[in-house]
Amino acid sequence: MRVSIIARRTPLIHFLGKRVYPETIDHTARVHPQDPHGELPASFKQYRLRAQQHGPLSTSVYKRPSPIVAAPGEFMSRSELPARYRYIALEASEIDLINSGGADAY
Repeated sequence: MRVSIIARRTPLIHFLGKRVYPETIDHTARVHPQDPHGELPASFKQYRLRAQQHGPLSTSVYKRPSPIVAAPGEFMSRSELPARYRYIALEASEIDLINSGGADAY
């Protein structure tokens, strides 16, 4: 007889039991604990006026964002850093060695 027929298969997943749902669920709207306003908006229009997602969602007045300027001692690009922190330029032979996976070195 085959071994698979003799050996009994036992599943590795063990279920805890039947799902139990609460009889009553409170669906009333509540303020999120981290809401900066601390109150629910009266309407969707009021919500849109004060909502933020990458900037204000209201389209009444669009203000151009001010340009970002680095503070003294901060750098915006690696090319602005001192030479000791910049990337070292690679030679053509080093690039070929990297592209070949190091097989050409030996």
